[in-house]
Amino acid sequence: MAWSNNLFYIAFISQIFLLSYYLPNKLLARMRYILETYPPEMYPKLYPWPIEKYKAAHLRFMYFTRSVLLLGLLILFALMFWVDHRTFADHGFISVFWPAAYGMIQFLPLMAVEFSEFSHFKQMRKANSTTRRTAELRRRGLTELVSPGLVGMTVLLFAGAILFDLYVHDFAVSWGHDTIQRALVMSVTNGMLFVVGAWNIYGRKLDPHQSTADRAQRISVNVKSLLYISMALSVFIAVTAADDLYKLDAIDALIMSVYFQGIALLSLGYTLNNLKPDEIDFDVYRKDVAAT
Repeated sequence: MAWSNNLFYIAFISQIFLLSYYLPNKLLARMRYILETYPPEMYPKLYPWPIEKYKAAHLRFMYFTRSVLLLGLLILFALMFWVDHRTFADHGFISVFWPAAYGMIQFLPLMAVEFSEFSHFKQMRKANSTTRRTAELRRRGLTELVSPGLVGMTVLLFAGAILFDLYVHDFAVSWGHDTIQRALVMSVTNGMLFVVGAWNIYGRKLDPHQSTADRAQRISVNVKSLLYISMALSVFIAVTAADDLYKLDAIDALIMSVYFQGIALLSLGYTLNNLKPDEIDFDVYRKDVAAT
């Protein structure tokens, strides 16, 4: 179906530029803004490493994302003019392999930045080992950081997606059936999201200088993002079940591309929009200023 391929090409172009240009550019602009607005001369506690190391990391990130963007354009060209789609999928439509495999590659530089933050905070704690530390008198619970309604909606969507999938497939519960496998994937994924959320709330304070208010805001944004990602997964599973019901193989790749874009917007996009540098207390990183 030419119409399904054309819709996919539009979605895939959006995926290429959203995950490998727009969001990385926003992240890079944020990092450079912080570096220029809060320089190490005035905020030494923010930079445990030489400033050159941060600038080099910014350049590597830019080159990495630009390379992935170029790869996406090459894949798009190949899908439009070269690839025999029957080689990858019996139905002859564009395989979900392309947006899924490319989407995972697109997330690599973003994950690299996330992991580099852990090393950054570890170095900050090491440099702060001889300074006075403060602790919160009481840990905030989940319902103090996010609304109970959001948590309830996440649980309902999770259960609803599994039940809808079972309903579409006449409640087939054999071990090898796709429905059971999808339910297991959903359960394991949500379990991992729960662990990450609990670690955010109850885990150690990564940034030794971060104020209590900023930490609470960051945890709230992170946990909400995890809940939104869980909800997106539930919707994806329900749409996949509907796809099986109505035999919509022609738009499988389109659905996968839209799903990856949704995950990117609900994770990095949501975080960037809700943790703005101008709203963070950077005074804690000045000389001889203790976190509150």
